[in-house]
Amino acid sequence: MPPLTLRQDEVRRLDPEEVAAATAVMARHPYFADFPVAALAALIAEGEKLTVPPGTRLIRRGDLGTFALLVVEGTVVVTIDTPYAHVEQAHVELAHLSAPAVIGEIAAFTGVARTAHVDAAKELTAVRLSAEALEAAGRAHPALLSAVMRQFGRRFETFNRVFGFYANALNALERREFDLKLLDDLRNPLPELVDFSHSFRRLAEAIMTRVAERREMANAAAIQRSMLPPPLSADVLGGRADIAAAMRPAKDVGGDFYDYFLIDARHLVVSLGDVAGKGTPAALFMSATQTALRMVLRREADLASAVATVNDLLCATNGEDMFVTLFCAVIDLESGDLIYCNCGHTDAMILRADGAIERPAATGMALAILEGTKPRAVTDRLAPGDRLFLFSDGLTDAINPDEISFGDARLEAAALRALPLPADAFLATLLDAAAAHSGTAPQFDDMTALAVTFTPVG
Repeated sequence: MPPLTLRQDEVRRLDPEEVAAATAVMARHPYFADFPVAALAALIAEGEKLTVPPGTRLIRRGDLGTFALLVVEGTVVVTIDTPYAHVEQAHVELAHLSAPAVIGEIAAFTGVARTAHVDAAKELTAVRLSAEALEAAGRAHPALLSAVMRQFGRRFETFNRVFGFYANALNALERREFDLKLLDDLRNPLPELVDFSHSFRRLAEAIMTRVAERREMANAAAIQRSMLPPPLSADVLGGRADIAAAMRPAKDVGGDFYDYFLIDARHLVVSLGDVAGKGTPAALFMSATQTALRMVLRREADLASAVATVNDLLCATNGEDMFVTLFCAVIDLESGDLIYCNCGHTDAMILRADGAIERPAATGMALAILEGTKPRAVTDRLAPGDRLFLFSDGLTDAINPDEISFGDARLEAAALRALPLPADAFLATLLDAAAAHSGTAPQFDDMTALAVTFTPVG
């Protein structure tokens, strides 16, 4: 049965008694432990009250995060669906959350697309708060922002530990050393992972009949694709830049990601990274990195400090010893000024309009290796027609049947030939060149690339 649509008559402003009642409920949530009660009441008074029947869709996967929900009464179910025909289930239940609960706050703070659906499991009462109201509350009371960051860290740590268990179980299955007694550990999972754990238990049993690998990789691919940003139109950029990004995933899904977004009307952030690892753990680590980077960059003007903060957050919750190489840059669309941090990701080029190629050196180590490190930020300038080109090692490491890699020299030559093309055609040409070099050899790593050309107006 399709979800019910939220009706207009189910949304209204709160009266003073309702504000007081909702405040009393939400004051018990960890986010608001150090938040003044009067400030919490004022924040709730800015919101809208929802009273909806079971089955009503409150948040839709793919929509931009423009609000958060404070669940005052009732329970919500969090689900993710998949477009892959070979996955038997149309959707997977990830969690049931009961009041008091805060839903969608990280997406609201960062402006990213929703990664899951949220529906009312029972008759539900909630307060919908706009991103603007949350940001204003965060500016007035930094304790709220700190609480959000702490909660994000705790969630990441919890999921990292749990998925570490899942990764080890999958490795045991692959080696045919799996003991079905391991599944007993999933009978009493963490409350927020009950539905996911039950799904995984069924998945592990299916792996024994050689179905599990396809499902695990399909879920990893869904996580990976859900975090990729939608295209930025020329109108949004004011004609001052031409940007495109592309990913051609391998059979074994990895942790490649790219991102771009405007901090304000003048400054564009672009980033590309590569998590060491494959499958669901790498995809989850990738999503945590990208979410943390977006959240911190919207609060911290200094790029090096922002990246250092993300590194510390990842280190604090990195129980599986994963790491990610990252190239992150901020481009001034008026002047062409370019500030970047290159954290162990040397797969980058600055292609000058006159045909010169510059290869930015690393300015720091990969993230999540050592807490307390701070990369160096480098300042450069893009002239009209200059192009920043970021890519993953899936391009240069692509091998042909003779096990000869595509390599840097071939990539640089192809990049120069394709330089006059628009950014999207430029990337398609390079990805096609790497694929043509590989021929019949299987693609063993994601090929991911991003290109942005500075095209100032006037």
